[in-house]
Amino acid sequence: MMGVEDLRHEHTEITLMLGILEKICELLDSGKEVDPEHLKQLHDFMVVFVDQCHHSKEEELLFPTLESINGGEAKKLIDVLIQEHEAGRKYAHAIGEAISDKQNMDLMDRSKIVKNGRYYIKLLVQHIDKENNVLFTMAEKKLSGKQNQELFESFEIVEKEKIGMGKHEELHEMLHRLAGIYLK
Repeated sequence: MMGVEDLRHEHTEITLMLGILEKICELLDSGKEVDPEHLKQLHDFMVVFVDQCHHSKEEELLFPTLESINGGEAKKLIDVLIQEHEAGRKYAHAIGEAISDKQNMDLMDRSKIVKNGRYYIKLLVQHIDKENNVLFTMAEKKLSGKQNQELFESFEIVEKEKIGMGKHEELHEMLHRLAGIYLK
């Protein structure tokens, strides 16, 4: 596998998570109950997989590599993408603050999860589109096969250091279990 291909694949999983989050927002918004443990698991995916793993691969490896090859053209886009990563972190943090251990969340918590969840979804949908169709296309044109392969190998190291062995698979199994519950 190549580095850019790995990131595209991760976007597929992140998009699945966004679909689950949207369904949970719909349920909460309509007054239905959602298992607080499912919310915690989804939030864990946002923080651990999306931010600590996926965004770290981009910010620590892909972005600097592209800037070194493509200079100013890449830098403008990368600056925007980093701002979007920061905004996503704020929304995920707000969602995490609103998740309650109580079986029945109060209206304020529900409202905070729905509002920030929908902002997070909107942000990441357009962010993923921008990366898939602009950044990754640029990377595929500018990176040699060897550079792309080296990125993938470096991504594997980042993943092991940031989230640990086996955590990636554990998070994806959890995500697919939640998809079976919420996206039937």
